[in-house]
Parts: sequence; structure tokens; C-alpha cells
Amino acid sequence: MDPLAQLRDIHLPAEINNYPVAPGWWLLAVILLALVIYGLVKCRQYLVKRKHKKAALTQLSPKAEIGTIVALLKWAALQYFPRQAVANLTGHEFKNFLVASLPVKYQETFTKLSGQYFISAYEEQTTSQSSAEFHQAAKLWLTHALPPQQNLTTESVSSAIAAETSEHSEQAKVTVDKRVDDNDGVKS
Repeated sequence: MDPLAQLRDIHLPAEINNYPVAPGWWLLAVILLALVIYGLVKCRQYLVKRKHKKAALTQLSPKAEIGTIVALLKWAALQYFPRQAVANLTGHEFKNFLVASLPVKYQETFTKLSGQYFISAYEEQTTSQSSAEFHQAAKLWLTHALPPQQNLTTESVSSAIAAETSEHSEQAKVTVDKRVDDNDGVKS
């Protein structure tokens, strides 16, 4: 007997289809799709969150009057902070709110640059005033305070405003007491 006669022809395997795809690939596709959707949502949130900051920085002009800059700062603060915490603030109280909402390392610089401009914004003046220092202070606040950090709460800002306001009223009381002493006991 011939051993080669017992051999049969080579049989090719059946064609391999691309479907159904293994479950691991489906899982990978779902995970990638979820990551792309999550990235798009976060990107949109990032852009929406900074939309008002960008608008305020665009409107801020070096030649703007002090009252216009204060109004712009108030508008920007109202976009990010609760209305009840910001809307009724003026003068020193508004300045203290802005200082409290800044990171600590910028607070002293903002205070120096803003000076007494928050008070002069509400005084009647015959000529328009503009100030490069106040413009820098506004730009500093818009750049570094907005959007607010998540650990910055309304209560912490309100308590900082209250502390600053009481400190300011103490300074005013000392000034009045000095005037009384200088005028021999008569208030001026």
C-alpha cells in the first residue's frame, strides 16, 4: 500500500467575517465615545464659564471713566456671584467684596491700585475722570478673580466684607474722634 494514496486534498478554512466584532472592541468603542462626549461637555462648560470674563475684558478701555469701570466691575461680579450678595454694594463695601474675591496674593496690589476710586465714582464731578491705576486694578480683578474659585463661597465673601467694613468704620470713628479733639470738643 502506498501511503501517499491515503492523503487527501488540503481543505482551506472557511472565510472569516468581520462581524460580529468581539465584545471587547464594542466596550472600547463605547468607552471612547463616552470620553469624547465628556471632553466636549467640559470644553463647552469652560468656554461658557469664561464668556462673561472675556466680554468684560473686551469692554474695559484704558480711557474709560471711573464710573464706567465701576459699573463694568459690578456687571461682571453679578454674572458670577449671587445677586443678593453683590447688587446692593457700593463704595468701600463693593471694594471690600472685590478684594475678598481675589486670591490672597493679589489683594494688596488691587487695594493699592484702586485707592479711593470706588468712593469718587459716586461723587458728583463736573469733569470726567479716568485713571490708568484704576484701569489696572479692574484688569487685575477681572483676570484673577473671575471665574471664582469653587472653594470661594458667598458666606466667606460676606464675612470678609463684614470684617473689612467694621475695620473701615473703626478707622472713620478714630478720624472723627481726632477731629473732635482738635476742635476742642466740638464736632465738625
